[in-house]
Amino acid sequence: MEEKVRMKKGICLTALYPQAMENAELLLELFQKVKEKRFDCVEFYFHGKPEEELRIGKKLKELQMASVFLAGFPMKRDKVDLSAGCDEIRKKGVADCLKLYESAVRMQADKMLILSGPAWEMQDGKSRDGILWQMRNSLLEMESWLGQDGPQITLEFFNDKGEPWLAVGDIVMVQALFQTMPETRIGITFDTSHAVQLGWDVLPAFKALKPWIRHLHLANSVSRDKWHPLYGDKHPLFSIKGGDFSLAKIRKFYRTLAQSGDLAQVDICSFEVISRGEEDLYFAKTCEEAAYVWKSSRLTNIPETDLGAVWYL
Repeated sequence: MEEKVRMKKGICLTALYPQAMENAELLLELFQKVKEKRFDCVEFYFHGKPEEELRIGKKLKELQMASVFLAGFPMKRDKVDLSAGCDEIRKKGVADCLKLYESAVRMQADKMLILSGPAWEMQDGKSRDGILWQMRNSLLEMESWLGQDGPQITLEFFNDKGEPWLAVGDIVMVQALFQTMPETRIGITFDTSHAVQLGWDVLPAFKALKPWIRHLHLANSVSRDKWHPLYGDKHPLFSIKGGDFSLAKIRKFYRTLAQSGDLAQVDICSFEVISRGEEDLYFAKTCEEAAYVWKSSRLTNIPETDLGAVWYL
């Protein structure tokens, strides 16, 4: 029998509506839209004034919605490097993250997602051991910010040998990093598409990192066909042709974890799809795919819907 897991089900909102990253009014409207679809968590990035951030936090509490602040967006854009070989660059990265964390606190986020910095092969003097040591130093410094009520920080790993070329990195490297911090309160965001892009079967990859996974992204990718228009880390719908995951495959992965109890320490699971125009249509399709994956599960209160036609792009 499937184990009942206390988990929030979410959607990565500003991946679907990027214009909301700097538009507080639109973001607040979209929160209501997400709530009406019976998700109980929303993931987003927002850059604005402190008073706008406070309004966002108040609205999330009114709606009784959990939230994840996606600090990875500005970190990737601004090339924030928590694993830099140069300690001055690394410490600047930590300081930049502190500013983002202060924003997350004002918005009453439950988690803040971070990433490592550019891939080590592309930087002079960077070695694998150097990455691990510098990343460990950054995470331990950031852990000192964590209080009783502040957001938990989770590290999302990415492809280090392809798009988007980030240092952390391969599953074995991530495992080695967290093994050096056995008592850490910082967790891992496990993204299904990133594991596949790194050449791993998704279930063994999850098992390897299970002790530290606190946040799960169900996301698709195209890694087998380099000529596919959505090749790389582009997070298409699960119903596209040529994707690494079909809807049936991602549903089987999710249900396998739920039935085995492997999600016991994961408190937020979200769908991540990047829109390409027609944001409302992508939002509707993402909701439909989430309903299919979570249907007949004790983990969901999202009603099953008709998936309709398969999308190709």
